[in-house]
Amino acid sequence: MHLESYEVFRAAVECGSINKAAQQLHMTQSTASRHLQLLEDEYGGLLLERGRVRVSLTSMGAALYPYVVDLLSCHYRAKSELSKLRTEGGGICVGATFSVGEYLLPNILGDFQKSHPHVEIKMRVSNTSQVMDDLIRHRIDVGIVEGIVNTDDIAVTPWLEDELVLVCPPGHPFTRQPFIQLEDLGNEFLLWREEGSGTRDVTERALEQAGVLSSLPRAMELGSTQAIKSAIQAGLGIAFLSRLTVRQECTNETLVVVPIRDFTIRRTLQIVERQERYSKYMVEQFLTALRNFEK
Repeated sequence: MHLESYEVFRAAVECGSINKAAQQLHMTQSTASRHLQLLEDEYGGLLLERGRVRVSLTSMGAALYPYVVDLLSCHYRAKSELSKLRTEGGGICVGATFSVGEYLLPNILGDFQKSHPHVEIKMRVSNTSQVMDDLIRHRIDVGIVEGIVNTDDIAVTPWLEDELVLVCPPGHPFTRQPFIQLEDLGNEFLLWREEGSGTRDVTERALEQAGVLSSLPRAMELGSTQAIKSAIQAGLGIAFLSRLTVRQECTNETLVVVPIRDFTIRRTLQIVERQERYSKYMVEQFLTALRNFEK
């Protein structure tokens, strides 16, 4: 069976269309259909239901699909590793949550690039749930997340300790006190990250354990740490954010961290990897760089 047939099958599933898969792979629709027919003949059954608008997986196709993803991933990793042996370079794609990707990872990747000038480095920044999905689907080689990870077949390694702190604008009544009580938050508008955010997940768990989550108002949800910081500065509310992400603003006194009596939120930033039989050379090199990093 030609590898190209598996590529057509995966592209058709992901595009939802044989025609779009053919366009993506730069072949005619008839050629793509012939590849699918060869694959269905090989496995002795229908793999895709051809609808008027979209194709969908049959039960046989759904069973085959994850194996096809793994097969193609192994093939492309093998090509990458052989390329590395030829050029002493290679490539790596790193996924990270917003707090890590916007405030820690650029410097780390910059130093890594200097010591590995032939390496092609890519970075994907999203929330925890999307990073995990990218990792499972082989879109990234390694990820750094801040939320709770409960996924089988994923190796999770603690990396750095972080703290979530209450952040207010200058002049807010809270900033005139040495500390506040947790119950004082009930009269404030809180800004939250979107569903799937590790920061939100950890914050909600801590507030729920403290017994106050259900009583707290929610002003709005925003899709990035930077958007929340801008909203705080505009007086739209206050928020729990990573201390790592507000260092500069606190130094410039455009944001203020307010302590809460007898309440802290600590979390561990984590490295996540697929448990592969063969490690990718550049992934191992990058993991070494992460282990040697100091905040």
